[in-house]
Amino acid sequence: MKIKENGSILIMLAVLIWSLSGLLIKSVDANALWITLIRSLAGGIVLLPYITKDQIYSIKYIFLAGISMAIFLFALALTTKISSAAMAISMQYTAPVYMIAYNTYKNRSISIAKLVVFFCIVIGIILNILGSIEGKSKIVILTGIITGLSFVFYSVSLKKIQKGNPLGVMALVNIIAATFCGLAQFVYRTPPPKSLADVYVLIISGIVISGLSYSYYVKGLRQIPVERALVMCLVEPILNPIWVYLGKGEIPSEVVIIGITFILLGTLIDVLLKK
Repeated sequence: MKIKENGSILIMLAVLIWSLSGLLIKSVDANALWITLIRSLAGGIVLLPYITKDQIYSIKYIFLAGISMAIFLFALALTTKISSAAMAISMQYTAPVYMIAYNTYKNRSISIAKLVVFFCIVIGIILNILGSIEGKSKIVILTGIITGLSFVFYSVSLKKIQKGNPLGVMALVNIIAATFCGLAQFVYRTPPPKSLADVYVLIISGIVISGLSYSYYVKGLRQIPVERALVMCLVEPILNPIWVYLGKGEIPSEVVIIGITFILLGTLIDVLLKK
């Protein structure tokens, strides 16, 4: 019982820290690629001493997790920048719809319960898009979908890493993500943040959010069932818009709020079905 309680505390700490991402992104004057690069690099460097603590296995999934994390954080930051934090963070939790679509294609069958989950989340996605594209770039549709898809690949890759100190694992994942973003800079050459204050904020957030919180998540997943962790993670899309509202005064549209509700409902049903 004690181990499970500790695992739950670690997951909840991770979720509470994650929920600050929207406010962070809205508060700094920097583009999504630099936000992802600085956060990942800071998180990787501060955790670097833990890489040699335990043997990490497997390197293939470390690499895949790093690439997926870079794409996920970039898409999440870009969606938050051009739309609302509520829309961006809720799209992260559309993962079940992609898994159901893949399994249906693979097995050529789908249960009624899974069909309910599928349509709940799809309705939520449609409402999110309708509530977010008015007066904004249509690219938010693509970035929102990429946010959900990349989070699937990131989570699956992370789950496959069964050996290694969680802090060392996240050090490697962050370094790979930062390297990927650095290579992308050679192609796009986006301007860096102009304010040193913004750089300092991104460095601190990288240490706390990209480094410490994800190590909590990895360690917590090893101590409690995945289904229980996923239910606890549903707190994030609720808290994230609240912090943004309190810090920046951004209020999601009613359509987006209804969309978030459908996505959370579908995700919760999916978790309960697995349990």
